Amino acid sequence: MKNWTRVAAATTLYALAALAHAETATEAKALLTEAQATVASKGLTGAADEFNAGGKWKRGKAYVVLVKFDNGMLLAHADNPKLAGKAMIEAKDASGKAFVQETIQNVKATGESLVEYRWANPTTKKIDNGRLMARRVPGQDAYVAVGFWE
Repeated sequence: MKNWTRVAAATTLYALAALAHAETATEAKALLTEAQATVASKGLTGAADEFNAGGKWKRGKAYVVLVKFDNGMLLAHADNPKLAGKAMIEAKDASGKAFVQETIQNVKATGESLVEYRWANPTTKKIDNGRLMARRVPGQDAYVAVGFWE
């Protein structure tokens, strides 16, 4: 009986963890779609100004960034607008991964990207496993992305 209870408890915890993961990715995807629409309607500069203001573009463990391919120029960062204007092409995460370069390569090749990286979690401020979900801005050498943590 004890083994059955343990199996049931483990199965329930696994299901809840999977559900939380799906909600986070689903929310990030919805935020990315919303950000894409803002870039389409306001252009890179107008969208960057709005994203840098934070507000609805920073939601719990997720935030929007806008990056040009040339030098990985960060146009907007909803969690840390002080980074706007910085060339991030050489940026590496805590494990040494050149995640901006990888994202640019993926977006150029397929129009979208999902890169795992180790970066400061916006709620805990500690280095944690995150993901960067990105899509190309149509007609531009840029991508809009959502960084999110689970």
